[in-house]
This record gives sequence, C-alpha cells and structure tokens, in this order.
Amino acid sequence: MTIPNTDTRSRILETALALIRERGTNAVTVAEIAAAAGVSRQLVYFHFDNRAGLFVAMARHQDRRSGFVERVAASRSLPPAEGLEELVRVWCEYVPEILPVARVLEAAAITGEEGGDAWRDRMGDLREAFRIAVDLVDRDGRLAEGWTVETATDWIWARSHLTTWQHLVGERGWSPDDYKERSTRSILTEILTPAPASS
Repeated sequence: MTIPNTDTRSRILETALALIRERGTNAVTVAEIAAAAGVSRQLVYFHFDNRAGLFVAMARHQDRRSGFVERVAASRSLPPAEGLEELVRVWCEYVPEILPVARVLEAAAITGEEGGDAWRDRMGDLREAFRIAVDLVDRDGRLAEGWTVETATDWIWARSHLTTWQHLVGERGWSPDDYKERSTRSILTEILTPAPASS
C-alpha cells in the first residue's frame, strides 16, 4: 500500500482508512498502521491518544477530505427548506463513498470493538446536522403539523440511514440517483408544510 506524501497526521489517517477498509477494525493494530504509514507506534499515540481516538479522527478526516463537511456547511446558507433538501441530497450522494468503511465501523459498534466510537461519533454528527436544518425549517414556519424538531430529526436520520441505502441500492438494485430522489422527495413531503403561494 502506498499513501501519497502528505503530512504525518494525514498519512496515518489515510493508512488507517485503507487498512480498515481492507480488513476491518478488529483485524488492524496500531503497530500495523504505524508500520504501513512509516512512523513509530508512539507517534500514532502522540497524535491520537489511543486506538479509538485514531478511528474517530480517521472518520472525521474522510468527511473533510471528501468535501462532505463543506457541502453540509454550504447547505446552511440556503433558505431553510432548500437547505434541508440539499442536506438530504448531499448525504445520499456521500453514502456510497463511505459505505465500505461505515459498515465496518457499524459492525464494530454492534460487537463492542473500538471502532464503535467512530461510528457513534459520525452518526451523532450527522444527526446534529439534520437537527440544525430542521430547527431552521421550524423557525421559518415550515415544519409540518405533528412534528417537533426532535422527532423530525430522528425521522430523517433513520430514513436516510446507511442500512436503507444498502437494502435498496445494494440488495434491490435501485440506482443511487433513484434512491436519492425518492428519499429526498419522501422526506420533504412528510416533514415540510407546502411552500406558501407566491403573490
């Protein structure tokens, strides 16, 4: 495995990502990550404190490197309903990119392995991004009757879960674009009141 010449921290994170994608969290040691990155194990611990911290930083690094973080931030500059729509679309487009590693981290959360912290961290941040978008929609008077910010956030978070993408695209053969469009339209129809008629 060859990791491009980047700064040490990024090289460690890229190496961890590649190894975990290949073998899973339980099968990869800090010593192996350090050796593959060309650094000492002590340097890995210097940067990340422990193995769980390394996995959390690795997942966050992937979100930044992919442009997902910037796209989420950009969605907040739109009018609230449009911002929520853009956020759902951005997430649906990002799922196939992160799915292999996300499934490994999710499995670690289920089995109690250290990668579970990274899974909970990233899913918590995703839920918070949805909560911020829904709160803006609510402040704008567009949250449909019967929903609170919390219940609408939970609903969007659950409806757009990686497992749903895996079931429909991976197992049932939906195209990623069809999944994105149907999910987005369905979520918005349930969560938003109709747009006011323009005068």
